[in-house]
Amino acid sequence: MADEGQPLDVYSDQFTVTVGPYGISLTFSLTQPHPAPGQPPQRRDLVTVRMSLEHAKVMAMIVRRQLKNYERENSVEIPIPYSLYQQLNLAAEDW
Repeated sequence: MADEGQPLDVYSDQFTVTVGPYGISLTFSLTQPHPAPGQPPQRRDLVTVRMSLEHAKVMAMIVRRQLKNYERENSVEIPIPYSLYQQLNLAAEDW
């Protein structure tokens, strides 16, 4: 639990996005570190952040810009496995 007056500090390795006509919900989750043999890892929802569609769009633009700047300034490309692109129906060209 966060100290009173301090923002919640959370690490997440999964997220779910739900979009409606008036807003967006982002639920950040954490995967179980050691699943039982033969069982898929379970996840625990940590926090849900809700905002307007406009806020989400501007936030996505700013996060993209910050990551692009990081890659450029450090002469690196943050690697995304090809299998993850396929699983999420994304393309490297979209970046």
